[in-house]
Amino acid sequence: MNFLFTGVSLKNKRQSNMDSLILKRGLIGEKDALLAVVCDGVGSLLDGAYASGTSVRMLNEWFDSVTTIERVGLRMRDAVLEINAHIISEGKQKNIDTASTLSALLIIENDYYIVHIGDSRVYIYEDGSLTVLTSDDVSDSGKLSAYIGQNENIFPQYYEGTAVGKIFLVCSDGLYKRMDIGFMAAKLKNWNKRSLQKPVDSLTQYVIERGEQDNISIALVRIES
Repeated sequence: MNFLFTGVSLKNKRQSNMDSLILKRGLIGEKDALLAVVCDGVGSLLDGAYASGTSVRMLNEWFDSVTTIERVGLRMRDAVLEINAHIISEGKQKNIDTASTLSALLIIENDYYIVHIGDSRVYIYEDGSLTVLTSDDVSDSGKLSAYIGQNENIFPQYYEGTAVGKIFLVCSDGLYKRMDIGFMAAKLKNWNKRSLQKPVDSLTQYVIERGEQDNISIALVRIES
C-alpha cells in the first residue's frame, strides 16, 4: 500500500498556539496504517491549548497500542470519549478552563475511519469532486456547540468507508474560514504524485494573503493501491 502524506501547523505571531497536529504511520495487525489528527484549542479559554495537546498525545499513544483491526474505528471513537473524560477530570483537578475541537482520520490499507467533534474539518477529494465529510458542531450564532472538554455526554461524529483513490484533507478552521472552495479543489486536482507539499503550501499561503490571522493546521493524505 502506498501512502502519500504531509502536513503543517503554522502559528500566527498574534495568537497563542492552540493547534495540535499529528501525522503518523505504523502497523496495526501487520497492516499498513496512518493516523492524522488535527485539534484546535478553544481560543476563548485561557488553557485551550492543554486540551488540544493532550488529545493529540493520547491518540498517538492509543495508535501505538492498537494490535488488531477488529472494530478499530469504533475503538478510536471510544478512545476519544476516554480522552474527553480525562481532560474534564484534569481540568477540575488543575483548575483550568480547557477545551478543543478534534478531527481524527485513521487509514488502514483500503479503509478509512473518522472521529470528529467541533469545527475543524475533514474534506474528501475524489474524481474531481471536493466535499466536506464532517459537519461543523456550531450553533446558529456561530459558536461551538460540541467539543472535547464540554461534558461527559458528548457524541462525536463517526464515518468510515473506502480510502483508495481519495485525497483526505484534515484542517483547523484557520484554513477554511477564508478559503475559496473552488481554489481548494483546483489545488488538490493538480497534486504532484511525488509530493503533496505543493498544494499544502498553496492553500496556506492563499488564506494568509487574504488576511487570516488564526493558527493554521492541515494534514493531506492520499492512498494508492
